[in-house]
Amino acid sequence: MFAVRLAPSVRVLLEGRSHGACEGCGLEWRWALYVFKRDPEKQATADNLIVLCGSCSAERKDGCAPYIGSRSIRDRMRTANNRRAGVELLTDGRRRALIKVRGSACEICGATSTERVLQVHHRVPVLQGGSDAESNLQVLCFPCHHVLQPCITGCGAWAGKRRGICQNCQTRHDLEQLMPEATWAEIKARFPSFVAQWKPGYEPLALRPA
Repeated sequence: MFAVRLAPSVRVLLEGRSHGACEGCGLEWRWALYVFKRDPEKQATADNLIVLCGSCSAERKDGCAPYIGSRSIRDRMRTANNRRAGVELLTDGRRRALIKVRGSACEICGATSTERVLQVHHRVPVLQGGSDAESNLQVLCFPCHHVLQPCITGCGAWAGKRRGICQNCQTRHDLEQLMPEATWAEIKARFPSFVAQWKPGYEPLALRPA
């Protein structure tokens, strides 16, 4: 049962620590190794993971991940693009350093890291030949990276710039159009699954009048 998801950077750290050997018995056979959490309640960081072979993990009932992971098409293209451009992989350390060098602020709207989550964007996408060269990287806040803006209802959620309204508020609007004679309380009682998907303390707002 493969229930543990490993980030590429975590796999690199595990490789550096275990060198492809079971951390229980020392078996050097990568295809027979699995990665388990030391503490199932904590995140899958390198410090909270252990590499074990089938024999050493025979009694374990929790989820795991294969030591040899399958690489996506994007990962394979990224490696090829970086090799062709002669640049290193964009690791978490490089990403943090780049954000700091660029002033810890979004390069489009100027939002700082204390205001919004900052991400690193590829100007030329990896699937179109883009590499991890600094000239191809741009520091953007989450909304600018994903082309978002505040929902026009003022609910506080993010929405795509083309529509201007978040999915929750749009769904509320559709339900009100479907049941024009019903009150909002009646609509909520009629569609409990819609209510269940709201974030804590959040309720979609009606559209502003035209």
